[in-house]
Amino acid sequence: MRNLILILVFLLSSKISSQSKEGNIIITVDQNVHPSLSNMYILKGDQKYYISYFPGKFVIKEADYQDLLHKDNSSSLKLVLSSNLQCKDDLTSKLYEIEDFKLSWLDQPYVILYIYNTDNKNYKNIYNPLPGKAYTYDYEYPGGTMKRVQKSFTKDQKKCQTNN
Repeated sequence: MRNLILILVFLLSSKISSQSKEGNIIITVDQNVHPSLSNMYILKGDQKYYISYFPGKFVIKEADYQDLLHKDNSSSLKLVLSSNLQCKDDLTSKLYEIEDFKLSWLDQPYVILYIYNTDNKNYKNIYNPLPGKAYTYDYEYPGGTMKRVQKSFTKDQKKCQTNN
């Protein structure tokens, strides 16, 4: 009887865990990991697929993931997310659209997405904003990186340049 209960618990837990697809994605905004990212979804055409995000853990429903895999591949995927920033009594919400999101990111050991607000004085003179936006982004994963052309080097990049 005990073995039967253990088998049932195992089967139920594997069924529950198989109802979502997870990825190891870390999202930073202005070099800070934000636990307050909200309203995240993947946009394909005009259809939204909502996701859950905890720093380092990106979760999408398995049915949505399968739907995205089998949908028409002519339209690209876009990751849309909001960040709520509070400074004293001001609450600012910013919307970010990651135009070249790829489902393959969920199969990588990790992906780090760096978002930089170009209206922030620390990044205004370093990064070029995306057309019509007030931010830019880069990302890296074990298989490669995507870095945008910068206006100038960051302090850390300057240190590396002078050490060579």
